[in-house]
Amino acid sequence: MLQSVKLQNVMLQMNLDMNIVDYPEFSAIGKDYRSPFTYDSDKKCHIVQKFNRVNFMSYFNCIQVKRWAEYTGVKNFKLHLTMKGKANISVYAIYAASVAVTYNTLCDQVVECDEVSEVVISIPETDKALVGFRMDALEDVEVYSGYYSGDIEEDRIRNVNISLATTTFKKQEYIKRNIDLIKKNVLCEGSDLKGHLFVHVIDNDRELDPEELDSEDLKVYMNNNVGGAGGFTRGMIEALHREDKPTHVLLMDDDVMVMPESLFRTYYLLRILKDEYKKCFLSGAMFDYDIRERQYEDVGYVHKNDGSYGPIKKPMDMRNISNIVQNENYSFDVEDAYAGWWYCCIPVEHIEERGLPLPVFVRGDDVEFSLRNKPGFIALNGICIWHVGFAGKFNAAMELYQVHRNSFVIQAASGICQDEDFLARIKIMFWKDITRFAYNNAELLIDAVDDYLKGPEYIKTLDGEKSLKEHNAKNEKLVPLSDLGYSGELPTDPYKYESLNRLQKLWYVITINGHLLPNFLLRRTPYIIAYDWFFVPGKNYMKKTLVAVNKNNMTGAIRPINRKKCFALIKRYRKVLSKYKKTHTKVDQAYRDSFKEMTTEKFWRDYLHI
Repeated sequence: MLQSVKLQNVMLQMNLDMNIVDYPEFSAIGKDYRSPFTYDSDKKCHIVQKFNRVNFMSYFNCIQVKRWAEYTGVKNFKLHLTMKGKANISVYAIYAASVAVTYNTLCDQVVECDEVSEVVISIPETDKALVGFRMDALEDVEVYSGYYSGDIEEDRIRNVNISLATTTFKKQEYIKRNIDLIKKNVLCEGSDLKGHLFVHVIDNDRELDPEELDSEDLKVYMNNNVGGAGGFTRGMIEALHREDKPTHVLLMDDDVMVMPESLFRTYYLLRILKDEYKKCFLSGAMFDYDIRERQYEDVGYVHKNDGSYGPIKKPMDMRNISNIVQNENYSFDVEDAYAGWWYCCIPVEHIEERGLPLPVFVRGDDVEFSLRNKPGFIALNGICIWHVGFAGKFNAAMELYQVHRNSFVIQAASGICQDEDFLARIKIMFWKDITRFAYNNAELLIDAVDDYLKGPEYIKTLDGEKSLKEHNAKNEKLVPLSDLGYSGELPTDPYKYESLNRLQKLWYVITINGHLLPNFLLRRTPYIIAYDWFFVPGKNYMKKTLVAVNKNNMTGAIRPINRKKCFALIKRYRKVLSKYKKTHTKVDQAYRDSFKEMTTEKFWRDYLHI
């Protein structure tokens, strides 16, 4: 017997989080991209004035009929609107036949409600991936709510219980806000998720008040600062030992903005997944908190060419319908793909069958866990978060030390990414940083290899918080550009490419960009370069002083050439590489021998002191 199930809610402007309520394009678009609604706070409805048009073909309000059908087998899609008034509702299949977006009318009907009523519009079958709708008000229309539904065999509906684990450290402002949001909108009486979601808040800072925050559906745990890996693992352990054991564990960062609709869509999807998708990781998209419209990543992968991590898709502005259409054209069937733990829903059988994460403190834990399990990945629009200080930011201690050390560890311990040459990447980056006078960065790269070679006992007993502080202290100290004598426009753009001819390139390499030359052969005028990944030898060439600039916040640091530091680092670099060549096979085996132990609950209970 077929049963109608809710798939996703229609998001009206006041349903959006207050932090993105100024982005009406996420929900519905009016003339000139302004909000098409007037909100009546007494009636709690959105009013569309007579003869106005509302375009609901947006990121949150299109429905991905192709993905829903593929993931679940649902059919007979319908649009439900609770409204009052008279309007013309047009439903479209949306696709790109070439470059331009095309709208194919699937149905067009006038609806009229003298009282507040539910209107149900059947959506004709289509072979296109996206469907959306438009409303033309023929008189003033009150819109109260809406959702999409579909039909599925009754015996295919699963009982789904989700344990949300969020780890926090010095982010009380964000975590308290998220707790309040979830309590009021998700864990409340009458919610579809009431009784199907339990929240574990792992407080690595030990500053939250459990008596203030604990409830029947939420519990705060005091935890030592064992990083994201330790915090999320504590959440997994607590979830698996609940009397009502969950079917899924949802991992979510603390410094994020999440909308309740993401949690609801997660639940609606998981309960009707086909058997072939039920063990997949559900990966939420990460949007940039600072550039709210930009989707930065949903599923990532380890790049074969240099061993770096990055998104499968390019960043996209999700206010733009052409990008929403393009978002359907990507496949997650990519070698060495992973789901980031800013929002990742994991079936518990993976944890039971293949163990807990590795104790790498932070960075790489989510990559290793995904590659170890090889679950396959699914994603839906509207299942997402906005992450603070992630996309487009560079922290040398994280990106150069933590990522590379952990890349070696996870490759050796669990046997993943065997085709990746992380050492080759470090070699290239070391010489780049030496030649742009980023000596602290070069030192962090050497530290990454050196500490990895200390073996599994080092990782198992490491004070991650202390280690992170020590390496953060090696980060370049940036100060306001005004303190460096720069105000207004910079004399040159640090992100503009400048080329070298062949002879200059050869001279750049042979002299280690002037380190083997006397000062009088170098240009004295300081030159502006980027402080982050952006590397342009033409900007560095034969300079005595460089100024590394962060354009995001207009800060920078002066980098004078320092031959003593340079040659000391090269000496240490060669010593560590020699040690690597002699011992890494033995070290790799030691990690592999310790892998099973480091992913057991017994190990983690000792490690976490619980």
